[in-house]
Amino acid sequence: MKKLLLTAVAICMLPLAAFAQEATETKKAEEKAPKVYLPEKGDWSIGFNVAPMLSYIGNLFNGNTNNSLDALNGQPITDNMEGYKKNSIAPDISIMGKYMLTDEWAVRANIGFMVRSNRTNSYVQDDKAVELDPFSEALVVDQMKEQNHGVSLLLGGEYRKGKKRVQGVFGAGLLFGLQKTKTSYKYGNELTELNQQPTLALGGYTSSGYRIDTQKTDSDIFAGLTCSAGVEWFVAPKISLGAEVNLSLYYVFGGQQWTTSTGYNTALGTVEQRTDLTSPGSDSFRFGTHNLGGSLYMSFYF
Repeated sequence: MKKLLLTAVAICMLPLAAFAQEATETKKAEEKAPKVYLPEKGDWSIGFNVAPMLSYIGNLFNGNTNNSLDALNGQPITDNMEGYKKNSIAPDISIMGKYMLTDEWAVRANIGFMVRSNRTNSYVQDDKAVELDPFSEALVVDQMKEQNHGVSLLLGGEYRKGKKRVQGVFGAGLLFGLQKTKTSYKYGNELTELNQQPTLALGGYTSSGYRIDTQKTDSDIFAGLTCSAGVEWFVAPKISLGAEVNLSLYYVFGGQQWTTSTGYNTALGTVEQRTDLTSPGSDSFRFGTHNLGGSLYMSFYF
């Protein structure tokens, strides 16, 4: 009976032993097989712009909030070459996708988003307190809020050259972008019949003497062509670090600017608010090494 039981147990263990043997042989075969580092036909890829991340890491270690890789990124796409942070559509976050048509050719897309908001506060004298006491040092707060939002899109193709872990990557495509800006003010001193031009530290007055509440611009539209050249270094199978620079030719259709202001209408004897078209919008042409995201990036192929 004991021998029969041992025989039955051995028979039951045979499939497990066979499975373990097969798993061991498969693992050995995989270890012997060469690792595939480079992308192949049919692969998909997703990538992320890492320049903001590197800047943040640098700030984290040295306590400096001014670290930047803008010089390496090239000149950002903008409608105002004097203002990168305020008027650029170079995205804060950029996501790239690719599909490999062959081992060398791919189609790709890049979409970026920009959301910037800045609030500035400043002290100014309290007009009401000064009216009651000329020697008063009471203060109130003026506030300015600047907003700049945008989206960018690039659609195109690329060709890569190289059989080892470092490949040259060359691309071309169509780019499109939108951006919208708005500046608004809140004032500490109230505008009244008796105080028709209150003291202010931020903002200003229009030519008609009305105090500015908001200034906003209709969407600026960017459209054009771009080509790029760069390299990808595959640090692990199907995982790469890349850097590229773009040469772009694009046109900017500038939006109209509107100003909303508040003032005292002497004819009606009341405080009123009005909205005026203050700029018809200006178009411009740009050509140069403007980067639309992806200047420094990490990609994953699968």
